[in-house]
Amino acid sequence: MILLLFYALAIAAIISQTIHSWFVFKSFSRLEGGVKTFQAIIFCSIISVAIFAFVIVKKPELAALGAFIEIVINIYYYGQEYFQKGITTTKKNAILNWWRINWIAIFFGILIPVLIYVFSLEIINLS
Repeated sequence: MILLLFYALAIAAIISQTIHSWFVFKSFSRLEGGVKTFQAIIFCSIISVAIFAFVIVKKPELAALGAFIEIVINIYYYGQEYFQKGITTTKKNAILNWWRINWIAIFFGILIPVLIYVFSLEIINLS
């Protein structure tokens, strides 16, 4: 029963992370229309599932690298607002204002990839 819970948690974390990664990959793609969306879905799914897969095949260093890449993607995702609006006040105030608004998003942007890694480890330990 606990094993199924960790599978469900890992799948939920992967789906949650995939949404952030999809936005980033779609914004970088040079393709058009449905192909652009399809490419973004495939890329973002590969990274999130790779963390899970690398833990299962006992390559934790590669899983940790995948989690780090997703953390960078998430920080980029949440940093878009800051970079799109630009610095409207002094640099110090702009960064502090952005941090006050987005600190919880950054926290979860770091937490979700780490949780995928941890849930994957627990699945291995319980199997």
